[in-house]
Amino acid sequence: MTAPLPLPAAPSSFLAGDQWQLGVYRTPFAEAELSAHSWRRYRLKEWHYVSLTTDEWYVAVGLVQLGYVGNLFSYAVDRVQKRSAVEYGSLSPLGRALSLAPSSIRGTTSWKSRAATVSIAANDGWDVDLDIPLGAERLRGRAHIESRDSLAMLHRLGPGRVAYTHKAAGWPASGYLELGSRPIRLDGGLAASDWTRSQARRVTEWKWASLSGRLRDRTAIGLNLSADVYDDAKGHSVENALWVDGKVRSLSGVRFEMPSDPKTKRWVIRSLDTDEVDIEFEPLGAREEHTNFGLVRTDFVQPYGRFAGRVCGHDITGCFGVVEAHVSVW
Repeated sequence: MTAPLPLPAAPSSFLAGDQWQLGVYRTPFAEAELSAHSWRRYRLKEWHYVSLTTDEWYVAVGLVQLGYVGNLFSYAVDRVQKRSAVEYGSLSPLGRALSLAPSSIRGTTSWKSRAATVSIAANDGWDVDLDIPLGAERLRGRAHIESRDSLAMLHRLGPGRVAYTHKAAGWPASGYLELGSRPIRLDGGLAASDWTRSQARRVTEWKWASLSGRLRDRTAIGLNLSADVYDDAKGHSVENALWVDGKVRSLSGVRFEMPSDPKTKRWVIRSLDTDEVDIEFEPLGAREEHTNFGLVRTDFVQPYGRFAGRVCGHDITGCFGVVEAHVSVW
């Protein structure tokens, strides 16, 4: 297999004069401003999703700003006991409980309500502080995600619309969480992140897969795959990437073969025209959300579970992560 060319470093800002700096980069943009006009705030769709993976646990937290409503969700999966995830979700009208950082590498994204507080602060990676009710218990503690190569992408969605996303997977994680009285020790764990700011189309859909895990020799590996949302002229998503020991390489387009029941049955993901990706996904459970606020409607299912197969010659069998099918009218 031909070795991929190294991705370039990103410019400091999205615009050079009046020209968008479209492309795919190994470093994030320092500035991430898409609109200086307050009335356009409701056009922007923004989120920061973080997952933390150890041999015993999978923990995910997402902060989502849809303009008309903000959303916090979190869940934790005990991989040893193989129990169903414990979950929490909350909505904030007009996103009043939610504050988004000015960029993925500067400032803090936070949620503050009577029930839950979350802080994700940029710090050569991110410091993640959590105090969230999950089921009958609370998830509390701090994690640090250590920066490695990124996959940063500025992509044109159509006339007058662009999207920026900063993805990471297989990055080192450390710290300590507690779920009630149960410890979640993160040292030696791995993390993934999805920081997105988008002038999204009114109707948006995608399929997505993300994992962070270790190969049999304990090499850290991360994977980000998508389809249908950031595709180029050939129908290949430009945000597909593989991380091996923190080094990123881009991947070509993939096809998601969704089963009749995406929450319980096997998914298949294969490259469109190469042999880079040939993997399967077995759900162990799923988080789903179906909301209808008139102007904003969202339907998605995010199964969590185990992957098997090969990516660029690496056997990822046993690695844990998520897949997702998402449709929004926003």
